[in-house]
Amino acid sequence: MLFLFNDIVFDLGDLKTILRSEEMPLDVTQIDTLTPGQLTTLAREAVFADPNVGRNRPNHIRCLVALMAYAIPGSNAILVVRPEEAKSWIEVGVRFAQVPIETLAYLWSRQQSAPLTAADVNTAVWTRSAAPLPPAMGTG
Repeated sequence: MLFLFNDIVFDLGDLKTILRSEEMPLDVTQIDTLTPGQLTTLAREAVFADPNVGRNRPNHIRCLVALMAYAIPGSNAILVVRPEEAKSWIEVGVRFAQVPIETLAYLWSRQQSAPLTAADVNTAVWTRSAAPLPPAMGTG
């Protein structure tokens, strides 16, 4: 399974394997109680603390997107953006999407030879959306 976090495509492989791996900081009971709002808050806090968290802490983000793929069925992409003037994680913007697997596979293959850029991802994913994406989920 592929999941896009900002400008990085993560290959999650078998989702259940990641959710039960030693890298996952939560046990199965805790995972089952997570809400989309809690996961959105975690993503916003992570990007507020480090706008480049996907590259600086890829194992952390890989676990986070695996949790999102599990708890938010149908989503396979998230854009989490911290405005330069943001004073707290609450000001970090979030968009989810369900991206065709062909698009994710294309981005994945490009990523194998060089890091993706925000422009690459914007062109392939975020600007192609014909309809407005729903607002970020609540924080509760």
